[in-house]
Amino acid sequence: MAKTKNQRKKAVAEPRVQYSLARRVVLHFFVFICAGAIFGIINQFLMDPFAGVQANLTAFARQSAPLMLAMLCLIPIFVRDTLTLSNKIAGPIHNLRNTIKAHAEGQQDVRPLRFRKGDFWDDLPEQFNAMTDRFRQQREAAAKAPGEQELVEA
Repeated sequence: MAKTKNQRKKAVAEPRVQYSLARRVVLHFFVFICAGAIFGIINQFLMDPFAGVQANLTAFARQSAPLMLAMLCLIPIFVRDTLTLSNKIAGPIHNLRNTIKAHAEGQQDVRPLRFRKGDFWDDLPEQFNAMTDRFRQQREAAAKAPGEQELVEA
């Protein structure tokens, strides 16, 4: 029997949340690169204070440019990893919101809430499904005893 993978259909479940996190990672990464460059330039000037500005900047560029370029090439990997991780957080909340909305609209055929393996909030579906089952049982019990409900309303 073939094993099916339980994958989310969208790579980004909550764009506002996930893209905000990705932008923050990119911003922090650029701040890190800029701070590293500033400290590297300062270090270069401290190593050879009499070489002059042009010579020190050239030496810094020769020594650090390959590393800086490699770090810039890593940004897409960090963004992808951030989106993947945030999908394990935002995806379950997205599913929960959709299930709550379906219940609020009075849909009768709402399937039980389930999260993927590896998602965060893994105990939430069991608790939420128990709650909705309890509400469903109370609603069914109230529907079976319409006479009692009329007495309460009067």
